[in-house]
Amino acid sequence: MGLPQLTFELKKAADTVMARTTQGIIGMILKDTKALGVHVIYQESDIPTDLGADNIAYIKRALTGYINRPSCIYLAVVDSTSGTVSGGFADLGQYSYDYLVGPPDIASPDTTSLATLVTNQRKNRYIGKLVLPSTASDNEGIINFTSTNIKVGSTTYDAGDYASRIAGVLAGTPVSCSATNAPLPEVTGVDAVEDPDDAIDGGELILVNDGRQVKLSRAVTSLVTLGDKPAALKKIKMVAAVDLIRYYALTTIEDNYLGKCANTYDNKCILLTALRGYLQTLENGDVLLEKSSGAELDATAIREFLINQATEAGDTDEVNRIKALDDAAVIKEDTGSYVFIKIYGYVLDAMEDFAVVLEVSNGLMAA
Repeated sequence: MGLPQLTFELKKAADTVMARTTQGIIGMILKDTKALGVHVIYQESDIPTDLGADNIAYIKRALTGYINRPSCIYLAVVDSTSGTVSGGFADLGQYSYDYLVGPPDIASPDTTSLATLVTNQRKNRYIGKLVLPSTASDNEGIINFTSTNIKVGSTTYDAGDYASRIAGVLAGTPVSCSATNAPLPEVTGVDAVEDPDDAIDGGELILVNDGRQVKLSRAVTSLVTLGDKPAALKKIKMVAAVDLIRYYALTTIEDNYLGKCANTYDNKCILLTALRGYLQTLENGDVLLEKSSGAELDATAIREFLINQATEAGDTDEVNRIKALDDAAVIKEDTGSYVFIKIYGYVLDAMEDFAVVLEVSNGLMAA
């Protein structure tokens, strides 16, 4: 595996990130007595016609999208009498998607179990973000949609009924934009929230009526307690971008590099060069801030690994030797089958907060 081949594969991965941040993918779990199994839906004509009317309408709401339509929907239909939501989640295990929604009537304990599955899977390669009705999970991978009495014509929906519409809005939002203030022109009314700012700060995604139209509030995840997490993970847009950058970098390396060459310093440098090209493409596409990204061998992690190895072997002299090395020397040490790399970049946010001053002839008036 040489530099040109790996660079080519990571360039394709960067292009895939760009395409997918324009049109995202939805995973959906429904309960029905017919059309059981997994279906791939690109347009309304792909919807299984023997599904129940409510389920068909639920899928159509997801396909509406926002600036764009979702790229596709991976639909898992489980038996309404014997199937489970967790079983539907397992059925979608071979697919990669950006947003996940459960059945329109999903309720506890299914909401809790599905949130737990998503949270645990996100520790690996899984990048789905789960849209749930009224479920405060305090996690960047869970979107807590809490609006009630959503009126569309003569029909009134609850948050569960409209979760697929929200997933479609999010999947149809390009990376250069945010779903904040995304209008839902079909919605004619919604229950007002007493303190919208307080709800948003509490990790709730809500609909607001500004007197002209009903639209999404600030597009936030359910994350409230930061701990050592960056505040940017409170925003759906930022989480979506980070997820895709991480996913395609890691899976491309695994598919095209892992196990295919000796773990030498030179081969590590080849990998770093390819990763820098990958990140540069994302900078050029305004996913990352210009000149903010990079890839390097992680000297701190390498040093810790080598010291632990020597300590376990009881080799005090080797421990002292490693401690004495500077970073430039330690990154050239043999690390067995392990490769410690640090990649970084500043994900660009969207315009959401404005301070506008209108200048008039008799002074200044703030707007």
